[in-house]
Amino acid sequence: MSDHPTFEQIAKRAGVAKSTVSLALRNSPKLLEKTRLRIQDVARQLGYKPNPLVSAQMAYIRSSKTKKSVSTIGFVNTWYEEANHQRLKWEVMGRFHQGVKERVEQLGFHFEHLEFDMSVYSKRRMEEIIKARNIDALVLSPLRRATTELVLNWDPYAVVSIGYFATFGNIHRVFYDSFSATEAVLKIAKSRGYKRIGFITNAEAEQRAGRLWSSAFLEFQSRCIPKSGQVPLLRMNLPEAEYSKPEFTQIENWYREHKPDLIISFLDRTLRHLRSIGLRSPEDFGYISMIWSEYMGDIAGYNQDFERVGKVAVDIVVDRLFQNKRGESAHPSSTSLIGEFVEGRTLRPAHKS
Repeated sequence: MSDHPTFEQIAKRAGVAKSTVSLALRNSPKLLEKTRLRIQDVARQLGYKPNPLVSAQMAYIRSSKTKKSVSTIGFVNTWYEEANHQRLKWEVMGRFHQGVKERVEQLGFHFEHLEFDMSVYSKRRMEEIIKARNIDALVLSPLRRATTELVLNWDPYAVVSIGYFATFGNIHRVFYDSFSATEAVLKIAKSRGYKRIGFITNAEAEQRAGRLWSSAFLEFQSRCIPKSGQVPLLRMNLPEAEYSKPEFTQIENWYREHKPDLIISFLDRTLRHLRSIGLRSPEDFGYISMIWSEYMGDIAGYNQDFERVGKVAVDIVVDRLFQNKRGESAHPSSTSLIGEFVEGRTLRPAHKS
């Protein structure tokens, strides 16, 4: 007999209907105790084991006052300007949104998009709106600043956040593996013959990722690059998307002083600026974007696959929903995902074997 006998198989062995088996296995008082125990004994003999996720979800549905047949999962996005009705950084947040929405609907739940401008909405007002939408679970997108906190009353919801940093309180988190991503591109760079590898990071990105970007770079550099070829890490105060003339001047000075033959950065603004002053890639320097996106065209980079991050976040929150685990966790976990390297014309081609 299979390790997972069906209700039909149990019913056939016990000589009862499948509906009777269902009642017996959830200890329904509608059956006589003698009948219930006999069917449970038959199920055990056949190797039946209850699915704890399904049991928890069914228990929640039966006990729910609203008796909703389908749960609603909300996606909370704070990258929004109320005054201009404008979504910010939507190229990234929109990809998280897309992954969450696709996975929610694939699993048969309702999807609800919740957008808040934190300069306009108070925490109390946010809680009121979320409650009014009859939300059962929440996926929280990264906040606009790593130093910002948004700790609401999460008790009514199964909840998970996208992002390494714990600014939503003690809840489960999912993010891409910044350390492994950096290590992967450094290995590729070294295999392509680059000897003076430079990394441009920033305080915001480092705090968001638990300083794993720079940790991976410095560890690899100290282990694999001779001191004569080590280029000082350049840590900027602003994210690359916010660079202006002072930041670009600082990068130019760093480049001229240390002469890296490869530059690793997050986006493509650094590359475009260096090209604007007459430098060429890959002729003068190779270039790798650590947060690669299709809009960058032929730039080499690392695709963090934001859509998959969103989908995995949904899987985590649905698992908690099925277990009827809501609110903050005494022992929150962090799930890290691996992306993939994308070839581009800004990097020397791999040697043919």
